[in-house]
Amino acid sequence: MSANEEQIGPEQSPQPLRLGDWLWRPLCAKLWWAAVPLYWLGMWASHYSQAAEDLYGSALAGYLTVFFFPPLVALILSYGFFREWLARLLPSEAAPLSSEDWFPDPDGYGPSGMPWEFDPLDPRSGALWVGNTLNPLNAGYINRAS
Repeated sequence: MSANEEQIGPEQSPQPLRLGDWLWRPLCAKLWWAAVPLYWLGMWASHYSQAAEDLYGSALAGYLTVFFFPPLVALILSYGFFREWLARLLPSEAAPLSSEDWFPDPDGYGPSGMPWEFDPLDPRSGALWVGNTLNPLNAGYINRAS
């Protein structure tokens, strides 16, 4: 076993993530970034050349404009970085969420499933309760004398 293999163990953290490894290192990224200025220089040249104007005025040029738009190129090339970054954020051995995580207090909800403070079917909601005489929506439906 060499010295490099001894230094890297399963308990050590993996290599740090660098966005540049996805944006610049692969050969396809280098070729794509090299083609971006060539395309935009050709578009600039289309103002002075009729042949280039015909090419850059076509429908294909509309698709190529999107394909060679630098922010979109950066977004597409950084997809692998963000995928791995998110995978490192979420531990793979984490336990799935249980119902206690979503509904920590079962007594805090009314009959309709809303919090009891806002549930019109729960008498604990005060004036919002459908049976309360103070509720302005109940005027005329509930007899105040009873």
